[in-house]
Amino acid sequence: MYSGINQDCGILTELCEFFRKKFPQAVHVIGGPICTSFELAENLDQLDVFDTICIGDGEGIILGLVMSLRNGETLPPLIRASSRFPVANAQTIDAAFTQPTLSRYYGGVIEISRGCPFLCEFCDIRTLPDNNRTHIKDPDLIVEEMDLLCRNGANHFLMACDNFIGDLRAAEILLDKIIEWKERTGYSPGLYTWLTINIYKMPTLLQKMRRCGFDLLFIGIESFDTNSLLETAKVQNIAAGLAGAVREIQSYGFIVVAGLIQGFDSDGRDSFHTTLRGLEESCLLSGDPSLLVALPGTPLYRRMKLSGRLRTVHFGLGGYKYQSNIRYLMPKEQLIDGFKMFVSEFTRGEYQYKRLKGYFELLDSGNFIPLSKGAGFGNIKDYGKALLRDPGAALQMISRLSKLIIRPRSFFYVLKGLFLTISRFKVSGRLNYFQFWLFAWTNAVIKYSDLADEDFDIESVDRDFDISEILPKDYASTANEPIPKNKINAQLRATQEQLQSVIDRSELREPAEP
Repeated sequence: MYSGINQDCGILTELCEFFRKKFPQAVHVIGGPICTSFELAENLDQLDVFDTICIGDGEGIILGLVMSLRNGETLPPLIRASSRFPVANAQTIDAAFTQPTLSRYYGGVIEISRGCPFLCEFCDIRTLPDNNRTHIKDPDLIVEEMDLLCRNGANHFLMACDNFIGDLRAAEILLDKIIEWKERTGYSPGLYTWLTINIYKMPTLLQKMRRCGFDLLFIGIESFDTNSLLETAKVQNIAAGLAGAVREIQSYGFIVVAGLIQGFDSDGRDSFHTTLRGLEESCLLSGDPSLLVALPGTPLYRRMKLSGRLRTVHFGLGGYKYQSNIRYLMPKEQLIDGFKMFVSEFTRGEYQYKRLKGYFELLDSGNFIPLSKGAGFGNIKDYGKALLRDPGAALQMISRLSKLIIRPRSFFYVLKGLFLTISRFKVSGRLNYFQFWLFAWTNAVIKYSDLADEDFDIESVDRDFDISEILPKDYASTANEPIPKNKINAQLRATQEQLQSVIDRSELREPAEP
């Protein structure tokens, strides 16, 4: 059985072919987001190497599938879930199944909810039936699973969801139950989750999350350019005032792991510089930009298809570091040069140190809440133990550090950052912050090492492209997602108004020399 997302297609098909040779009698079944996405894109044939493709929530499929195999029946080439699985009906994780292998992992994954009420044009969460709202798993069950895994040695949990605060009341109930459980049992695991920027105006919730043991929060920042946010209808980010909102969240002691995107139609020549300034002003310790990709089923995909801007891409193949199925409005050379400039500046020791220093200064605001002893998803002690258990990971860390050591100026800022961290003796868990900062920095150094034009599989529109086509005439009339009509209209309104402003500004410019 295989599962994955679009970008995993290459490795999944390679694995299938490898195991088919090794186990000729095996039946190969694939499910997960990749199947739904490929069906929406009308290219399920890319998964023909598998015997059976499953589409929909696995809970509604897997029992029948396993029983058919057990009875010696031949599986059909396509199995489709008849309905969405009500996550409120989830059962406790199987302890006997997880216990033998739990020690191999840094921590565990516990699902807490599905769905998100927001309307980002590029996001495929909203494309699943009834997924533009939050479906809540029983909070007592969540705590029960945490307790079970803690008793078996887990000390870190990724709380899996589309948006932790998609339902504010449910989030608060869960936090209260985790706090009560911690006080009753003495367990204090570190927690990591995904949520939206609007938590910055919820101090009570932020305080409770710290008391629960959260220290890493993934937030889709996307862009520090308001126009690009308007284009994708990321209205919650616009209302927040991004840099100030991120600073407020981090002042409690959280590390915001930022999702960043380049390649919006509204992005200008200065977009990479804007991102660098935004990262510095926000004191974000992470900052790894990706390229805008049109996921099948999303309004963005439909818009790109209507305007003839989709291109065929086999994700994960060809050895590229960056790939996209969009023909960008920004010239390809300008986009690549911007990326290379970003890389050069972002990995510079002085720039990295400046953000670490700014982050520690945020903790002086009076909001900082230290975590319980030993808590924190990014715990340096537990991370060190994990490295000792995994020679491959240890070698990778040595490689990371060597990349900085051979660059004397960078190594100087590593030491300077360490001395700064040690000097902040009033900050509980300060070495964990240093570890994350160093990890993010070395990760960028390795990823971007020797970044060249050949690492990009991207294209731009032709020079004679009609700018008005970025907003196709049928964009609004073809919107038929399974979400409330008023929400579809809200996203359309924000996207259309911003793209029309891009068109208007472009038409006012002098034509370029041929």
